[in-house]
Amino acid sequence: MLFLVSNFLPLLIFVALYVGTGLYLTAVGVEQAFYQLPPTIAILPAIILAWLLYRGNTKERLQGLLDGMRHPDILSMCLIFLLAGAFSSITSAIGSIDALVQLAFSFIPGPWLLMGLFITAALLSIALGTSMGTIAAITPVAYGLSAQGAFPAALGAATVVGGAMLGDNLSLISDTTIASVLSQQADWRAKCRLNAQVACVTTIITLALLWCQPQHPQPTLDHQPYSLVLILPYCIVITLALLGTHVFIALTLGIMSTMAIGFIATDYPVLALAQSIANGFTSMQEILLLSLLIGGLSGLMAPATRRLTQQLTAWLTKWEVGYKPAQFLIAAIVSLFNLLLANNTIAIIVSGDFAKSIGERYQLLPAHYRAVCLDCFACVIQGVIPYGAQILLASSIAKVSPIAVTQQVYYCYALAVVTSLWIVSQRNRAPVGSGL
Repeated sequence: MLFLVSNFLPLLIFVALYVGTGLYLTAVGVEQAFYQLPPTIAILPAIILAWLLYRGNTKERLQGLLDGMRHPDILSMCLIFLLAGAFSSITSAIGSIDALVQLAFSFIPGPWLLMGLFITAALLSIALGTSMGTIAAITPVAYGLSAQGAFPAALGAATVVGGAMLGDNLSLISDTTIASVLSQQADWRAKCRLNAQVACVTTIITLALLWCQPQHPQPTLDHQPYSLVLILPYCIVITLALLGTHVFIALTLGIMSTMAIGFIATDYPVLALAQSIANGFTSMQEILLLSLLIGGLSGLMAPATRRLTQQLTAWLTKWEVGYKPAQFLIAAIVSLFNLLLANNTIAIIVSGDFAKSIGERYQLLPAHYRAVCLDCFACVIQGVIPYGAQILLASSIAKVSPIAVTQQVYYCYALAVVTSLWIVSQRNRAPVGSGL
């Protein structure tokens, strides 16, 4: 414990400052408590401390900071932020979100709205391979429905996050799937087959929980006429993703098609459309900057993560560990890294060598078992930490506290229980390289 505190003190300070301040201000009744101390400011003392604790000269410290900030996953996330913000802003400007809300109320009965929202987010996330793009596209719809009294805004945002994390966990093109499979040198089909079984049980539980939520009166809407043409941008993005188009290209073409539809179908001025895109970029400024700073902090703490992996591997070599405790240890390590790094893909990457060393040392776990364990528990933590990008994005769009959202991400909590029961229920040791 002393080792963890001493080596991860910078990140612990950031978490304590940001989350602690938000909790205190919430307790004393301050409105929008988690927005009073910007996370981009709360992280600065942590970066300064990590800089001072880093072993090396100024050049080496700067190199560590920049290596973390320019990590491919961090830069990819930043690009997704920008494109998702632009897509959300421009579709809102031309009326696509309003049209989609009207369409939802026209075809989905009131009691099914939450479940429909969850399934829609899951399918879109599976298609896009990114939870962030899904949250950016679907949360405005959830917010629109909540504004009409369909359900509380925090519950709607949490439902979208849960669906997005389900899709991100299962998608073949998701960064977490790629990282978990490649880090363990696992079989793609075996991993996805096993992951799908775990996710299927979790989804059934989640839908049951959503069905049991207190029913709100069906909102009375002025069923204003809407054009299906305005919903085409969402259809285009989903179709491109299903065809295997990269998420960056899909979102870019989605933005361009929205501009064309807005100009042709609604006579929306081109300059106004350009301003909407710029506003979308601006709306992602804080989250984008925070992602870069978290990446830099992770880079400065990279030596500490390597030392922790070495010490744990040495401990495993000394003590005999059964296959069930080994799986729970993998789950604990990736969860710890995710809590500290606030990025599920990076958490999988930094804990991948450790998980692989368990399999190689004891020959207890097939590679795809380890990959599922890494992916599922990273998904669990990423979906419930209030300072994670997914929760921050959803809460900012829905205009609610991140804590209010984290309390209701039922899919992630159910996934933790189901995955744990799956580990416990394994009767015999799974031979290395076996299937299900």
